[in-house]
Amino acid sequence: MPGLAVAGDSAYGNGSSPDATGETGSELFDLINYNIGIYNQNLELAPGFLKSLVGNEQILFVIALENGKDMYAWGSTEDAEFVEFEQLEALSDEEPSLTVRSDESTVRSIIESASPIQEFNEALKSGKVTVEDAGLLQKLMLWAMKIGLADLFM
Repeated sequence: MPGLAVAGDSAYGNGSSPDATGETGSELFDLINYNIGIYNQNLELAPGFLKSLVGNEQILFVIALENGKDMYAWGSTEDAEFVEFEQLEALSDEEPSLTVRSDESTVRSIIESASPIQEFNEALKSGKVTVEDAGLLQKLMLWAMKIGLADLFM
């Protein structure tokens, strides 16, 4: 998740164990959701390219979990602020404007990083995070991030 803060603080917990039901996907969703709140609170500090990338979108997140299952989440943004974020039991018929795919360990490394935006950028460059269905402007921003031009603005 781009632009998220480290969630290993005392307000959240260590973020590494399954929730009370034993479902890693639920715990991971809670960790991401917690960090989306931090992202929203600090939106004015987010780089302009990030705000442009997630400006007004319907985003489907597909995360391959370590247990072999997939976790699906749906997020809606307005002016780069997340106004909706929910875990899905299965894929819905609603069409996202962006689809973000990654795996559990990559998502956790981004969240736990001291520099989550740079960690996201590296994961994007390496293919550990992919963004699909992007429009032309978003594709140009993603291209700039992949070749390192976005580093100039961080």
